[in-house]
Amino acid sequence: MSSRQGYVVVDVETTGFSPAKGDQICEIALVSLDAEGATVDEWHSLINPRRATGAVHVHGITDAMVARAPVIEEVLDDIWRRIAGRVLVAHNTSFDLRFLRVLPESHWVTETLCTQKLAPDFIPEGKWTLAACCERAGIPLSGAHAALADARAAAELFRSYLRRGVSWEGELGRAAQAPEWRPSGRPQRPGLQR
Repeated sequence: MSSRQGYVVVDVETTGFSPAKGDQICEIALVSLDAEGATVDEWHSLINPRRATGAVHVHGITDAMVARAPVIEEVLDDIWRRIAGRVLVAHNTSFDLRFLRVLPESHWVTETLCTQKLAPDFIPEGKWTLAACCERAGIPLSGAHAALADARAAAELFRSYLRRGVSWEGELGRAAQAPEWRPSGRPQRPGLQR
């Protein structure tokens, strides 16, 4: 998979709201899109956060589910090779970035777009949660607060923006100028899915 000229839609489920207070990623999903918005790759994994998973009633991830999952450092190559050279897209990007920016090699995150901040330009007024935006845009979202379901829905929402004829050529060009991605040299493990 080429990591150049395109977007990657990311969603993280976490143990809480603040990595500064010790909260960690407990699931991550990345949906890679080409420059026109077509899906070219999907990857996701549960992550062992080395602590309790937090709000199980929200994300449905129990401590038992992540007990055998890789820790985040063991899947960084899978994450960064999909992000390097691409524009990172998320719904409420500031939340996902809060957790990605504290990871080793986070310099691979260069250009970003937020489907939530862009939403007022493309869909009618209302709540701006992912579920509410998808509902108003006619995009199905089942399994909300599972990283892959949310990333797929955010990717479809982003595609609906692209179909309006807008483009983010400047962001694509700047992201593609990142150096070629190289493996970290850290021991890596396969992802573990729900």
